Order: sequence, then C-alpha cells, then structure tokens
Amino acid sequence: AVARQVDDYIHVALHIAGALSLAVPLLLPWLGGLFPWTAIPFWWLYLTQLVTFIVVAGVLSLPVLRYMVTPGRLMRKYAHHHAASQFLATNIHSTRGRTGILIFVSLLERYCEVVADTEIAAKVPQTTWQAIVDEMLPLLRAGGVADGLVHGVERCGTILADQFPPGRSDSNELPNHLIVLD
Repeated sequence: AVARQVDDYIHVALHIAGALSLAVPLLLPWLGGLFPWTAIPFWWLYLTQLVTFIVVAGVLSLPVLRYMVTPGRLMRKYAHHHAASQFLATNIHSTRGRTGILIFVSLLERYCEVVADTEIAAKVPQTTWQAIVDEMLPLLRAGGVADGLVHGVERCGTILADQFPPGRSDSNELPNHLIVLD
C-alpha cells in the first residue's frame, strides 16, 4: 500500500499557535520595563493573543511550513498506525494460516514498514523486515517508488518462500496488487 501522506497535521499548527498566543502574557514584565508609565489594558492583551494565534496559525497552515515544524517522531507514529489500519482494512489478517503480509509506504512521511501476520512474525524476526525496509528507503528517497516497491516485494517473497514453501493445495487467498491511498 502506498499513501501520499497519512495526515495533514493541521493540529500541529494549531497547537503551536495556541501555545504562542498563551505565552503573550509572559511579555508583560518586559513591556512594563519598556513603558513604565503605562498600564496594559486587558482588551489589548486579549487582542494581542488573538492576533498572535491567527497569524501563527495562518503562517503554519502553509503545508511546507507545517510539515517542517511537525516532529518526525509524530509523523512516524501516525504512519505506523495507518499501516496497522491498512493491514486490518484490507483483511490481510484473515488468511487461514495467518500468513498475510503488507508492505506499507507513506511518501510524505518518508516511512516504510513491513507488517506481517502472527504466523509469519513467529518464524521471521522483525529485524529481517527492518533490513528490507532499510534497503527500500534509499530507493524510495531517490524517487524510485516503483524500484523500491519491486525490491521489497522480491525480498519479502524470497523470505516467505524459504519459511513457508508453497504446497500443492495452497491457494492465494488475497489479491496481489498495489493499493494507492489518497
């Protein structure tokens, strides 16, 4: 499954705008030192906080800036949750032998994960899947999404053929296709 992005992260812009606007009263001691002869009216403080929130939220609503200020850890967390959701939504977990596998890629987050069902996870350690992801990421970052996916599918297929050799009575319970998520 390939997703352009898993979230718009607009809440990050709103959180930052809210925090900065709430920090405006912390400037009062500094402003009082600059202008000791004047008291700052309450309405002015409220207006300053409101304007700060609107300006910061507006500036950070630009996608380029919003993605720059969004922590990478948060993006990876959201991408991981989305990968798990896709694993369930596409019914990969519903095979008879619990031997389904999903290769998930999110382009904006620059995230890749191999999600394996329980029987596969019992025989193949997570480090094996992480090694495949580590091989795929340079290809994906270089703009070769197709090359990265083909490499990942081939490597996963080799590992699965070794651990779970196909038998005569085995049938493919799931379609083998690319899922493009918008």
